[in-house]
Amino acid sequence: MGQEITAKEFSDEDFARFRTCLDSEMKLLSKWFSNGTFCVDALQCGLELEAWLVDLDGKPVPDNRLFLEKVDREWVVPELAKFNFELNVKPQYIAGAGLVDMRSEIRSTWEHCHEVASQLDHRIVSIGTLPTVTDTMLCVKNMSSLRRYAALTEQVLRQRGGRAIELRIDGLDTLVSSHHDLMLEAAATSLQVHLKVPAAVSKRYYNASVIASAFTVALAANAPILFGKRLWDDTRISVFEQAVDTAGPEPRVTFGADYIHHSLFEIFERNHSRHRILLPEVQNTSPDQMTHVRMHNGTIWHWNRPLIGFESDGTPHLRIEHRPMSASPSLNDLTADIVFYLGLTHALATSKLEPESQLPFEAVKRNFYAAAQHGFAAPNQWLDGKEYVLAFLASDRVLPLASEGMVQLGIDAELIDNTVEILRGRIESRQNGAAWQRRKIIDFEGDVRQLTQAYIQNQSSGHPIHTWE
Repeated sequence: MGQEITAKEFSDEDFARFRTCLDSEMKLLSKWFSNGTFCVDALQCGLELEAWLVDLDGKPVPDNRLFLEKVDREWVVPELAKFNFELNVKPQYIAGAGLVDMRSEIRSTWEHCHEVASQLDHRIVSIGTLPTVTDTMLCVKNMSSLRRYAALTEQVLRQRGGRAIELRIDGLDTLVSSHHDLMLEAAATSLQVHLKVPAAVSKRYYNASVIASAFTVALAANAPILFGKRLWDDTRISVFEQAVDTAGPEPRVTFGADYIHHSLFEIFERNHSRHRILLPEVQNTSPDQMTHVRMHNGTIWHWNRPLIGFESDGTPHLRIEHRPMSASPSLNDLTADIVFYLGLTHALATSKLEPESQLPFEAVKRNFYAAAQHGFAAPNQWLDGKEYVLAFLASDRVLPLASEGMVQLGIDAELIDNTVEILRGRIESRQNGAAWQRRKIIDFEGDVRQLTQAYIQNQSSGHPIHTWE
């Protein structure tokens, strides 16, 4: 969950003081990686799900204040726009019944949010991009009142020299838009998986997560339409990368520049040296709380992002935040997407021959963007150096590999069976959320309101996306 700040504007002195604190914490962080300070607990998983609040016609409702008050759950929180909100869950151990308990928690929370929304004559929607949101709705008036969002907007535009943020996406149609705020980011809502890993194996798991990204983004793609335009299978990827463009030496939203070669410290170090500070709010905390490292790192959004957290006894831990997946069409799809990601990442991370030694990073990067744009039909270079259509590769090699990883992780057997059944059905039918929306928008002759209402009706059934008519 995003950390709130106390100020909206900052002086040159604030930036200098923040840099001093950041430098001090980075020196300590380097020692932590060298000395084995991080938690060595078993693998754990958490998640964030971003969602929409809409009216009975499926149009965004830019007033989540009363909704969140009535929901009254600590881990249901505001997002960038007043028509978005975010659900978080208690982290769980992956082995055993942990993921089953997580599924129960997210289901209970979602149903509670649905009941509250219904009392207000609203509805809630989990989807990658909402077809009924318009460009004009993405304005400062509809931005959350949290100070960090106003401060981020001011600092991004300051670093751009006041120039507007320009968005251009070429898909089946072409979308061009211009904004003087960060609200374009609110159009892209996602499922983010947090994987807590021991530092000793974090390099392997991070690189595996990077390789898995092409498959997770393609199978979970659910964002083909924005502002009435038919764009990528997962348009979120392009939207988010352009929505927070500070015109710096490196993009703040990125797939990355390379694999990790030694430890996750390489990314923190690169963030420290290559990215300008955005939110220089100085906290009166000791360096061992990593307050300023975490604040700075939180304004750089790699699609696979390393995070630092703390156990209840204060011991620091490492997490990999996997960000490529769209918000899911159903809770069954959401669970399957999470289990698939965990199984595939574990299988790759524990293979005898490191997959990153077989597949160049540039090929993995091409795989990712091709998958975001074309989904099942994307070309994908695999570990044998050959290129395949992603759907065939997913069916013949990747899903079986992920299944082996699920078993090795000790995930509940019924959950594994459900995941494989759902993913197999999705691959064989070639129907993820993006494919369903593309077909239905033709049926509805471009009417995004009808499309959204049909989507919500199907989502309320709870059936996985490959079974939708």
